[in-house]
Amino acid sequence: MKRDWWPRLILLVSILLLLGLPPERASFWAAVRSGDVHRARREYHAALQDYRQAANLWPASAVPFLRQGQTYLALQDYARAQDVFLAAMRRGGLICEARLGLADAHDGLGAHTLAIAEWQALAGKHPAAAEVHYRLGRAYVDRGNWPAAAREFAAILDAGLAVAPRMAQLAHYNLGLLLAVDDPMTATAHLESATAGPDGEVSAAARQVLGTLRTAQGVEDRAYAAALLGQVFLAVDELSLARWQFEAALALNPAYPATHAYLGHVFDRQGKESLAFCHLAAAMRLDRSYVLGYYFFGVYFRDQGEPCRARTFFARALALDPDNAALCVDIAQTYLAAPDYASAEAWLRRAVELAPEDARFHHILAQFYTDHLIQVRERGLPAARQAVDLSPDDPLAHDTLGWALYLTGNLRAAQTSLQRALELDPHLPAAHYHLGVVYAAQGRWDEAQWEYTRVLDLDPGGPFAERATGAMAEMSRLGGR
Repeated sequence: MKRDWWPRLILLVSILLLLGLPPERASFWAAVRSGDVHRARREYHAALQDYRQAANLWPASAVPFLRQGQTYLALQDYARAQDVFLAAMRRGGLICEARLGLADAHDGLGAHTLAIAEWQALAGKHPAAAEVHYRLGRAYVDRGNWPAAAREFAAILDAGLAVAPRMAQLAHYNLGLLLAVDDPMTATAHLESATAGPDGEVSAAARQVLGTLRTAQGVEDRAYAAALLGQVFLAVDELSLARWQFEAALALNPAYPATHAYLGHVFDRQGKESLAFCHLAAAMRLDRSYVLGYYFFGVYFRDQGEPCRARTFFARALALDPDNAALCVDIAQTYLAAPDYASAEAWLRRAVELAPEDARFHHILAQFYTDHLIQVRERGLPAARQAVDLSPDDPLAHDTLGWALYLTGNLRAAQTSLQRALELDPHLPAAHYHLGVVYAAQGRWDEAQWEYTRVLDLDPGGPFAERATGAMAEMSRLGGR
């Protein structure tokens, strides 16, 4: 367990004592600051311990309850978040922050109407709260209320509002998306501002949308221009905006097979199965040679839990595009659902044959062997090494190699590979879990416990968190903790 914050904590306590605060208040603020350090590192369970300690030291303060609620939101534990935000509100002070957190908890629990009502009330009472405007804007985007969404994002950029750089970037980005159709010049200015912001993912998405917007502006076919915007909105995971543009494209050209296929895929992503099927079928009727139409139909049936029907469409797509390695992986996944491991392996090996220099397919093949404990030493380990050789800076490849080494009994080399994975991506749940297993196998119980706890921090409700919980229970049963 890392302890590099401890000297700073002692220094902070000393400073507070020198400032004349009572010892219990000095300890309170030291616990809060320690929790803040852990939360900034996404060490959420350690942060909760500190905030609970702070609450015990000063039960009347709203601060530790507010911080606990924000931490529970990060852990997607929305019921507990509601409880502690209400506890913070009962103590008075920080009411705006606590109500904002409470609205976020409502939203996480699926009470979207209640969350919107709370955000609207907060916006009325605290018009300078940028976070409130942002949440309202996103809620309106999801509901297709574009003008209301644009007003909320514009409010964030009002001259009198002090806004953090990332929040300003998000406002510019969202306004760029919303104005792309009706006011492309203004949208371009907003997207250009977003590309210069501090969040790299938002900058990359803004550049992607900006490039497509410029292309669409030079297209005379309005249906095609709308479809282009729909495709880029889908690429940046803006499903409501993508649907809007694909529907606009079909209104201009109802016989556009690609747009039917894309719109069907959007409906599939949104859980609207009947509409998805209708548009995917329309795409097939209009163009029997459209590869993406078959692919989206395969994804549709896979989502419906029908792997055999999905395989039929993936196979048709592959017949039209025989060098597509990714389609081989899709077919392999349908055999894994059977399960038919021999056929799945054959298709994964076919993907590697089609793209021998692409590390992703070697990695997927290696994962197949390690996940199913099939010929790990003979085939899994070589595939994992090849993935690392082809992509030495890929943390996932190092993680899979480390796990393969563990499964073949080489604990020291496994530890080295997994630590390298975490150097490349400190927030990779799989690598933390696998490293915890390695430490447990070495009898290093405290270090294993720390890694398992990091999995709970980083993969709340996910498969690795479930495995880590089981591993900690087993470790406790064996007397390791």
